[in-house]
Amino acid sequence: MKKEIIVFVSNVLIVFFGVGIILNTAPLYKGTAAAAAGNIVSASMPYTNLKDSAQQVFSYFSDNSENTADNNSTSSEDASEVMHSVSSKDSLSVDELKATPDDILKLMEEEEKVIGSQTKKGNTSEESYTGGGTIVTFENVQVQNKIPNDFYSLNIEELLNQKADLKISDPSQPTVLIYHSHSTECYTLLDAGYYTESTDSKTKDITRNMVRVGDEICKILEERGIGVIHDREIHDTSYNAAYDSSRKSVVEYLEKYPSIEITIDVHRDSITYKDGTKVKPTAVVNDKKAAKMMIISGCEFGSVKNFPNWEYNLRFACAVTDKLNSLYPDLMRPILFSERKYNMDLTKNSFLLEIGTDANTLEEACYSGRLFANTLADLIYEEYS
Repeated sequence: MKKEIIVFVSNVLIVFFGVGIILNTAPLYKGTAAAAAGNIVSASMPYTNLKDSAQQVFSYFSDNSENTADNNSTSSEDASEVMHSVSSKDSLSVDELKATPDDILKLMEEEEKVIGSQTKKGNTSEESYTGGGTIVTFENVQVQNKIPNDFYSLNIEELLNQKADLKISDPSQPTVLIYHSHSTECYTLLDAGYYTESTDSKTKDITRNMVRVGDEICKILEERGIGVIHDREIHDTSYNAAYDSSRKSVVEYLEKYPSIEITIDVHRDSITYKDGTKVKPTAVVNDKKAAKMMIISGCEFGSVKNFPNWEYNLRFACAVTDKLNSLYPDLMRPILFSERKYNMDLTKNSFLLEIGTDANTLEEACYSGRLFANTLADLIYEEYS
């Protein structure tokens, strides 16, 4: 025991005096001093607390070294420090969120070349739209309530105070599942104020349909350090069997990745008036048009059975809507609360997300997807991890 104490004290003195000498001679002999620091750490390896102290010396030299030919050859440790420009808790900048992806710019440029030769079919309108029900409001959250009060008394304030039933120990593990029951739903390409006969409402081309929007959501979540799985399968080859198909995939993913807590079915809406005018609910966020979004949250009522935990989803929907509208006022349409299930019974934090309509542009939808993902990451880090 005495011998070990002597060795320990000796190592402390070596580090103490060695580091002092290095720091004083560093400006003259940076390369030699760094090597000396390495030797000191090697000598004191049995004591990890001393190693941690010496590592600060390495940071000093790497931060202050001159840009010489020798310094161009960096170690993997040096590179990793430089590459982490966005940490797991850093929100993306306004410019990063607004930037239009190159592939979408190319699609827009190609459409501009041919839209003049296409036949106009109807106008588009950016007015707000709400389809029936009773609008209930509390602060940043509105709910389009289609459930009778004698069955469920909706209290948004209470739902927000309860918060979502989420406890995420490691957000970098698979935490979110993004999928698309109606994968082939798609958008226009140009904000022309009208749509043409050649405008597709559905396509299997994943560079233009809901899969492309999901890619954008997942990209931002990954950049924020959130583990996300994207199911890119086309589920609506048979429209009537779409939810059965997506349910099978969701179940498989939940079994494969038990850490998944959040499942979001990403769609787009379609609103067309009798005169042929299509509604494209739009909000302006940081001087750029974004497609308004709507969350659908269902419950066990009427024809909907075997959905006992539905209120957890409504709590989650309120929390997400509150956060989004607090950051981007008017971006979210009222939550549609009605007798629906849509595979929301598979987790306690599930909902269906409608991003714009078929009259919104793909870029407007992708911009909203980025805003949604960045905000969801904020919410996870601030409240649930």
